[in-house]
Amino acid sequence: GPPTDVKVKKSTMVDGNRFLEVSFSNLSQSTNAEIPRTALVVATIPKGTDNAVMLVASANASRWKKGANVASKTIVDSFSAIPSPKTSMKLRAKDRTNGASIDF
Repeated sequence: GPPTDVKVKKSTMVDGNRFLEVSFSNLSQSTNAEIPRTALVVATIPKGTDNAVMLVASANASRWKKGANVASKTIVDSFSAIPSPKTSMKLRAKDRTNGASIDF
C-alpha cells in the first residue's frame, strides 16, 4: 500500500541535483504493523531533456541507525545523470498490442 506518515526532514539543492531526506512508514503485509523507514532521494533533470531522473536509497529505521545511512549517503552522492548522445538513427514504432485494438 501507499506510505503513511511521510515527512521531508531535509531538502537541499547542490549542482542542479535536489537531495531529500524523507521518513515514512509502510504497512507490513505479514504482520499488519507499520514499519518506519528513512530514505535519501536525489533527483535531477539532465540538460537538454524534460525528463526527471531519480535515485532512491532507503532502509527500515533500525538498519538506518546501524549504518545504512552512511551507505545510502555514499550511493546518492555518486549519482550522475547525463543525456545519451544524439543519433541520426530513425526510431520505428514496434507493435506491442498482439493484434488488440487500442481505442481511446
